[in-house]
Amino acid sequence: MTTRDDLLIDLINRTEMEGQGPRITVVAQGVVITGRIAARRHWATGLAGRLGDAELPDERFAEDFAREAGEIPDYPPAFLHLQGCQLISGSSSLPAALGESFKVPLAAISAWSVR
Repeated sequence: MTTRDDLLIDLINRTEMEGQGPRITVVAQGVVITGRIAARRHWATGLAGRLGDAELPDERFAEDFAREAGEIPDYPPAFLHLQGCQLISGSSSLPAALGESFKVPLAAISAWSVR
């Protein structure tokens, strides 16, 4: 996203207020990802719960996501938080991916569509 996309920012802000947003498909760094927009707080809390599993090698990551869940969101937001994601094409080289959750920098998004 080379310029600020106010419509996408409005979708993210509405999701922050309502808790869960629409399904969306985005193109970021050549990768097509589809998922549901999630409120940053819910996204981080969900990851903290999954990472807090005693079977995982490093539970400290759970503390990082729990801390992020408690922080006041930035305005305008810098990231799109997605849950229930599927990679449609490209590689899975985007940072901050865990299972079906992605944190996509808005600056990396070149196209998007609400489904």
